[in-house]
Amino acid sequence: LDRAIAFDFLAGIYDKTFGSLIPTRFALFGTVGAMGVVVHMAVLSLVLLVFERAFTVAQATAVLSAMSFNFFLNNALTYRDQRLKGAGTLFKGWTGFCLTCAVGGFANVAVATLLEMQGLFWALAALAGILVGSVWNYALSSRFVWGRY
Repeated sequence: LDRAIAFDFLAGIYDKTFGSLIPTRFALFGTVGAMGVVVHMAVLSLVLLVFERAFTVAQATAVLSAMSFNFFLNNALTYRDQRLKGAGTLFKGWTGFCLTCAVGGFANVAVATLLEMQGLFWALAALAGILVGSVWNYALSSRFVWGRY
């Protein structure tokens, strides 16, 4: 089975089990988002601990990295039926996704930075920031990037 068929199978199981409670596409978006959290935390750790940059810089870098990862994976899997194709279309979609998610990204960085400055462990502060931006990012990108809600 290729990844798209496996992903469709998991989506079907989810839809039959929980589809009446939480929309399937939101759950798929959330699954990709969970993978984005791993990317986010890896980049955050690298920039913060290896390159020894300020938390705000590390968090902003991690947000953009995870945002890019999530766009390309969502385009390939979550919105496979509306996949954006071609370099120009992909670039336009990625740019639109990043602009759409900018408010959520800004809130993410602001909340995480505030919590980290208040003494919360950097990884927990980052996770709180991610949570703040995730619902915003789903609602707006579903509507404005892939054209549905």
